[in-house]
Amino acid sequence: MTDKSGLSAGGDDVGGIMALLERVAGLMDGVHHVQQRMEERQLELESTVKTIQADVVKLTNDHANTSSTVERLLEKTRKVSRHIKDVRVRVETQNIRVKKVEATQADLLAKNKFRVVIYQDEVMQLTD
Repeated sequence: MTDKSGLSAGGDDVGGIMALLERVAGLMDGVHHVQQRMEERQLELESTVKTIQADVVKLTNDHANTSSTVERLLEKTRKVSRHIKDVRVRVETQNIRVKKVEATQADLLAKNKFRVVIYQDEVMQLTD
């Protein structure tokens, strides 16, 4: 009986060990599957991060290009503004000169008319 009970006890131990090994193997498979899913997610995240990094680099380059373009446009605007101010000053100076010429011309015309009137008066007096 001891042999039989020993064998049966030994068989139970072997069966228990086998069941335990199967549970451990099942757990290991589960851990392996979870690890594979985690690795897949890790790869997906890395891919997403790389895509985001590429987009950020592109956005940075576009921003730099835009900034450069805006700076050039602002510089051109400043130049145009300076030219407009210069032209405005020249036009104002020219307007002052034109007004002086017009005033001088008006004075000359008034003097000429006065002389003509005097001359005509003298001519009329002579003929009268």
